[in-house]
Amino acid sequence: MIAIDTAFSSIILKTQVNVKVYLPNPEDFMHPVTDFRERYTFKPFKTAYLFHGIMDSAQQWVENTNVVRLAQDAGIALVIPSCGNNFYVNTVYKAAYSDFVSRELPGFVQSLFPLSDRREDNFLWGISMGGYGTMHLAFTHPEMFSKVIAMSPTSDIEFAARFATAVGVDTEYILGSWKKLSGSSLDLNVLARQAAGSGQDVPDMLLIIADQDHMVRDNTEFKGTLDKLGIRNDYRIYPGDHSWKFWDAHVKECIDWLAGQAYFEN
Repeated sequence: MIAIDTAFSSIILKTQVNVKVYLPNPEDFMHPVTDFRERYTFKPFKTAYLFHGIMDSAQQWVENTNVVRLAQDAGIALVIPSCGNNFYVNTVYKAAYSDFVSRELPGFVQSLFPLSDRREDNFLWGISMGGYGTMHLAFTHPEMFSKVIAMSPTSDIEFAARFATAVGVDTEYILGSWKKLSGSSLDLNVLARQAAGSGQDVPDMLLIIADQDHMVRDNTEFKGTLDKLGIRNDYRIYPGDHSWKFWDAHVKECIDWLAGQAYFEN
């Protein structure tokens, strides 16, 4: 992969944001090159936006999984922003991370790099807190992405806020009081109903979780909500726990799902 570590001053967030971009690299060394500009002129790539979990950054995706190598094999570009512990939402303290990932981040990378802007070529993929972020963005902007992967997602935002607070993250500063999250505009059940009733095509969803994950019950209940709403989803439970070891074991499965041409039957 062609690896680009970049940082830019976000207009929306009013701060520097670090973003990793990986572009599939031509590896044909058997033919002579007469014009390197032609060699490195690419058609727009299919792109997966990867969201990290709480207390992590973009770097953990690279350090703990084989996603870069597997994306190279599949011809999929990767965009991995570092967004702190902000759940990819517009926070109480006025940091508009939802606006950033839905508007400014795609605008920035698509203007600088050969990335497709077509819905069918754009995907979301997140783990844990990032899994919540992918579904939040998919429901609020279903027109942007065709496929979404949530691995061990925090599908119950109230539980997630309470759990994160217990491990030292000030979620009240980010999300507000956990007591007011159920039924709010941050509740994925509310957002799923709104998306399903909007008349827009909601992205296909792949949900993967471990049988020993502390959030497996919440995710199973959320899968039931998706089914009732008619939102296309594939829910897979495997042995394991809430860890990078588990997520890395299923990265190839996810890449294959993104690269496949078949969509769910209505």
